[in-house]
Amino acid sequence: MLVREMMAPSRTLLAKDTPLREAARLLAECECEAAPVVDDSGVLAGIVTEIDLLRDRFEPKPTGYARCVPGASGTHPHTVCEVMTRAVVTASEGDDADELAHRMIETRLRCVPVLRGGTIAGVVRRRDVLAAYLRPDAEIHEELLAAIARRVPTHEEMTVTVDDGVVTVTGPAPAGTGRVVAALGARSPGSVAPRSPWRPWRRAPVPTTSPGSGREFG
Repeated sequence: MLVREMMAPSRTLLAKDTPLREAARLLAECECEAAPVVDDSGVLAGIVTEIDLLRDRFEPKPTGYARCVPGASGTHPHTVCEVMTRAVVTASEGDDADELAHRMIETRLRCVPVLRGGTIAGVVRRRDVLAAYLRPDAEIHEELLAAIARRVPTHEEMTVTVDDGVVTVTGPAPAGTGRVVAALGARSPGSVAPRSPWRPWRRAPVPTTSPGSGREFG
């Protein structure tokens, strides 16, 4: 599965000079946890999250631990370029979706912009990852059957089952079928073919018996 199959359109792109209150309103309206920030040419400049917009908006109560901070100006940021993250983790449309999903899980990323020639083609959010990997087993099964029929010459005797996203293939198959099925499953949204219990099946050789000896050969 490729990132282009999992990404969603970026419904909200923020300019660097967008006021924080306006950015917060836009994120709330589209129910986004984060949004890319672009410059005047539409090139990615950073990313801003809900937490970035809320930072410095609420002052802690001074009771019990008030103290003077030398040099504190008391000023607050006003635009997204003052609070955005500039070192942004990005992806390309042709990247492997599984690798991106694992990276998002390990680093707790909420939103990854997908780039096409420097500009934003879409985004991958946590909900996009969930949607891709929660496809019904029947849908995955139908897609894999069609793909196997196109690529495996003798597939009629093969049995394909999908249980909770795990693809299992059994039955007679020509050499190399395991690699083909694993590759197809890895590209099928919602399947977990790389961890599939599928094992290559080989037709057992027919033993030959030497007349009168009772010994089997082959």
